[in-house]
Amino acid sequence: MLPTIQVDDSKCSDPLRCRLCLLACPTRVLGLGTNVAPHKYQETAPSHFIVRGVRYQFCTTCQKCVEVCPHGAISVSFGRGVTA
Repeated sequence: MLPTIQVDDSKCSDPLRCRLCLLACPTRVLGLGTNVAPHKYQETAPSHFIVRGVRYQFCTTCQKCVEVCPHGAISVSFGRGVTA
């Protein structure tokens, strides 16, 4: 069974500057994306960047992403609400 990785966007307010979870994950399960569509010839505002789990099949549930998050924005769980 694959894990569920949830990121609370209200707590993870500046992932571009922080990036601790992205750097801590040894299997690169987390990725950086945006919550808006790209617009031609326009930069995306830093406030629109978000962290999400993208390669769940590689997650080893090491919890390093949870440990390094300074805002407690990440949770990893399996199945019916059981936290790893």
